[in-house]
Amino acid sequence: MNAPGRALLTLLLPVVALLAIAFALSLVLLDLLVTPLVLLLRRPPRDERPRTRDASIVVLNWNGIDFLRQLMPSLRVAVERCPGDHEVIVVDNGSTDDSTAWLSREHPWAKLVPLPQNLHFIRGNAAGAKAATRDLIVYLNNDMRVEPDWLVELLRPFADDARGDLFATTSRIEMQGERKETGLSRCFVKKGELRFVQPPGSDADDGAPVLWAGGGCSAFDRQKHDAIGGFERLYVPCYVEDVSLSYQAWRRGWRAIYCHRSVVHHAHRGSSSRVFARAALERLDWRNRELFFVRSVTAPRLVLAHGFWLCWNLPKRARQLGLTIADGVLAILGTLPRLPAAVWQRQASRRCYRRTDASTLRAAAARAPSRGFSLGL
Repeated sequence: MNAPGRALLTLLLPVVALLAIAFALSLVLLDLLVTPLVLLLRRPPRDERPRTRDASIVVLNWNGIDFLRQLMPSLRVAVERCPGDHEVIVVDNGSTDDSTAWLSREHPWAKLVPLPQNLHFIRGNAAGAKAATRDLIVYLNNDMRVEPDWLVELLRPFADDARGDLFATTSRIEMQGERKETGLSRCFVKKGELRFVQPPGSDADDGAPVLWAGGGCSAFDRQKHDAIGGFERLYVPCYVEDVSLSYQAWRRGWRAIYCHRSVVHHAHRGSSSRVFARAALERLDWRNRELFFVRSVTAPRLVLAHGFWLCWNLPKRARQLGLTIADGVLAILGTLPRLPAAVWQRQASRRCYRRTDASTLRAAAARAPSRGFSLGL
């Protein structure tokens, strides 16, 4: 973007501030008006355990043969060490490298679902979920390498779920260099903003609640996953879809937990960085965080605070991410075409809620930052 364009977007910041406050007020008013209908149509979800601990492991790939050479041998060992009738499904997003031929030749034990073009993360994983046939579904990024007991430890908690309210389990993430992800996902609230953090985990945290189960290394109860709708197309092409899915589960009375002994090694954004430039990725993530808030957060005080403080938080967040104020304005404006869908999904889901936002944040995540956390997803 040229300098005049950035200057124009920066000048729009006061307009964005007024629109954010007006939208927050209208959202609270709409929630109030729709509440009688929500109560009339109320349908609390049922808590049921999966019939088996058999898993469909969905691996999404796009031109990632170098990643697959690392992942597939380790994945085969992990699957063979885990009791049960599991399946591995590799969804190929229209790769133009040798990925599909190599998979067919070297790993015929994995089911290959070829797509004619790159549908990106959300729609590609939806194709994998559609092909899955087991009671648990595991999403695994292709830029991972798994430890031998990864799957055993990831699925173990489902056997101990006496109440039938376990929605998801998520792995410990190890990375070379700075750990931007750890798997132990938390959240705190500051000036109307949900700040996502991932502090380092330990053995003591095994089984601890997490706000979201990461979409690249987690297992989900298939029945509950499908009841919510899986990764929502609201967030296409990618980012924050796993936060939204898990948050919806928490609000329905279910839970997601951290499995410290289930270990994956991750090349952070190894696939997405091949498609999008860094600034574009950050704007996409930012846009989807705003959409998530509209879609999922219904506490009136939090909604109003978010709208009121949005343009105070915007320059600070831009600096944190190494972006400009203009980038932040672009991210906010990028939500506009999708706001009607976000508001519709917000109202449609309210009839299934058992928890408030406050009780969800208390149950799922720390309300204050911890030392050693990393901002972002």
